[in-house]
Amino acid sequence: MKRIAPLALGMFAIGLDAFVLSGLLPGMADSFDVSLAAVAQVVTGFTFAFALSAPLLAVATAKIGRKKLALYSLGIFAVANAASALAPSLWVLVLVRVLAGAIGGVYSPAAVGTAVQLVPPAQTGRALGTIMSGLSVSTILGVPVGVLVGTQVGWRAALWVVVGVIVLAMVAIAALVPSVGAAPTPGLKERFAVLTDGRVLVRMFVIFLYGVAQMGLVYTFLPAILHDSAGVSTKSLPVYLLIAGVTSFIGNALAGARLDKGTSPKAMLGFALAAVTVVIAVFPYGAFNAVAAGVVILFYGFAVAHVQLPLQYQLMRIVPEHTSIVVSLLNSALYLGTAAGAALGGAVLAAASTTALTWTGAAVVALALVIAVAVRQSPAPQAAPGAVPAADAQQRGPAGAAVDTAS
Repeated sequence: MKRIAPLALGMFAIGLDAFVLSGLLPGMADSFDVSLAAVAQVVTGFTFAFALSAPLLAVATAKIGRKKLALYSLGIFAVANAASALAPSLWVLVLVRVLAGAIGGVYSPAAVGTAVQLVPPAQTGRALGTIMSGLSVSTILGVPVGVLVGTQVGWRAALWVVVGVIVLAMVAIAALVPSVGAAPTPGLKERFAVLTDGRVLVRMFVIFLYGVAQMGLVYTFLPAILHDSAGVSTKSLPVYLLIAGVTSFIGNALAGARLDKGTSPKAMLGFALAAVTVVIAVFPYGAFNAVAAGVVILFYGFAVAHVQLPLQYQLMRIVPEHTSIVVSLLNSALYLGTAAGAALGGAVLAAASTTALTWTGAAVVALALVIAVAVRQSPAPQAAPGAVPAADAQQRGPAGAAVDTAS
């Protein structure tokens, strides 16, 4: 997995940039003399650009070698972040954040496509787990890093730190990751036909609901939830986020290894969603003091690490010829769900309490669980002339591994 670690660093850089902004918003508002609500458009622009552009750019860049595409996307991403740090006004900042979000959506499928080609079929799960661990760690560390650096040296300096991490990832990928070719390039019509496959769409809906609940309703408001339930202060918050980050990192590694050893991705997803539902529901009651909150957060980090990976694994087995497309669609659905969940969470919090927030989140994850468990394998689509027969494609997973897609 040494050749894949630099790709995980790139995922860390993408995620760090996305989540570090949450800790920088107050400083940005002061710098531009605008309200916090106005400067929040910086996050909204990034999120929606990431979600909406990823599938389209995945098609447009399909003929570029995966390593080259990873480096190109990170290079433009670094420029966009440098421009963000130099932005003279709020609206210039919003525009460059839209660019950053749009190009950020290109890197993830490129990294996954590279990783899959660099490992034997039996190690696909571990490769995906390694890649996703970078994103998991950035999700947890982004906010405290933003708060720490932003309050000490300012939000512009914090963005330069992100640029430094991106450049470090580029150097590591260029030096340590072997070059791999582009994926097979079917026509545009065939690519968008993926969206008509019910097996794909239902899994996109599951990750969308998960994004609404776990990322939007819970993680976005986690500081308020921990404060109300356990009295956790802003100064203590990084400790809890670190606990979640470590357990999430370990969970990703274990999930990938278990998938490679034959664990059913459907079963893993079902157990993970059930665990997330329970943990979110008991937040207001289980996290009744500082120690109990740490225990709940530990289980929280471990549970959430087992959700996205089996979904990716399932999609790569269902349509192995469209790996980059389905990975980008999965990311889009997650980010759209996160944006929708954050908006819903604000409304719930204004009308009720953080307890209502966690119960709403638990209900939405429970709905995702019911759908994930109830979904059945649909008939394989007919192969296009000259394409790999659908029946054969169904039996071959990433890098040609024999699989049973019904799991």
